Amino acid sequence: MIKLIREGSHNHPWVLKIIMIVIAVTFTIGMGWWGFHGGQPNVVASVGPYSISMDEYRRAYNNAYRFYRDQLKQKDVDKENLKHLVLDNLLEAKTWNVVADKLGIEVSPEALRDAIVAQKDFQQDGKFDPQYYQRLLSANRLTPHQYESQRMVELLVTKAKLLVQESTALTPAELTEVKSLAARQAKEGEAPDPSMVERIRLQFLLQKKQRALQAFQAAMRTVTPVETHDELL
Repeated sequence: MIKLIREGSHNHPWVLKIIMIVIAVTFTIGMGWWGFHGGQPNVVASVGPYSISMDEYRRAYNNAYRFYRDQLKQKDVDKENLKHLVLDNLLEAKTWNVVADKLGIEVSPEALRDAIVAQKDFQQDGKFDPQYYQRLLSANRLTPHQYESQRMVELLVTKAKLLVQESTALTPAELTEVKSLAARQAKEGEAPDPSMVERIRLQFLLQKKQRALQAFQAAMRTVTPVETHDELL
């Protein structure tokens, strides 16, 4: 399916929309409307087959709170708004996790290891330090298994988002608009500089990719079964 998206969307921009509909139907028919089945303890929300545990939510909330307090120097953090912002971010990640499953996207153990080893957070003198890695995780109340599971999800989400963005291409009409804009910005009587044309084209493409990502995400949120327990936040 990944190959179909990449190849088809460049030749036919409507392919991505059709594939999204197919995925949506698969969600609805294949998964049904998932719920808590009477209520699972310590679960604040679920997205399809994935749940957000109280521990996961609290870790994300505490990290966000410290970021606003320590990095952004906000003395009065709006805790109520922060609660919902954190939950929305977790729901978004789980939604993309479901998309990754349906598209057959995977992250190998080797890719996970390479990503962690490359993180500057865990390096000392420019090299990955296993003991420092363990201490830093412990200081944040995380086990290696918990962090590596979390990092795996992040990598899956990133790959899913990149796939949607890479499947976006400018239409002939949009390319004509690019050339027209470049011509208007060129000096009178001179042809537009090729570097200017390329810069404008990249700007158009970046904007279109962002719109495609937002539209895809919004559409998936409408067809993916989601349940939240706000009273547990």
